[in-house]
Amino acid sequence: MTRHMAFAIVHFTAGFVTALALLWLLPLTRYRLTGAFFGGIWALVPDAGKILDGSRGAWFETIHESSTADLFVLHATLDAPFFREHNIEFTFIAIAVLGVAFLAYDWRFGRRAPSTRLLASKTEPSTPDSD
Repeated sequence: MTRHMAFAIVHFTAGFVTALALLWLLPLTRYRLTGAFFGGIWALVPDAGKILDGSRGAWFETIHESSTADLFVLHATLDAPFFREHNIEFTFIAIAVLGVAFLAYDWRFGRRAPSTRLLASKTEPSTPDSD
């Protein structure tokens, strides 16, 4: 039985942004984006039945068809008729939210590269500029 569902990018973005928001609150200094990526993958787990055959695929389909799927970042809710009817709109919103999350992450945790002169040698000692 093929059931209509939200596009995978919507599920992935919901998991990614949720995990990134949670990791933002923790005193971590590394691997926030890695954790957010795995949050996105976690949100896709109920859809694994679409690509797996046999008993493994059936097990994932059982999860997908139950309310337990909401443990995977509101997966069942995002597959509800209202969201499916507005798939294109929610895909656009998901991509926009993903972009804003990357920008916010970069503004908060990004590092500025040290300024370098275009043709300066790496072995020359730096001298202060004076006019």
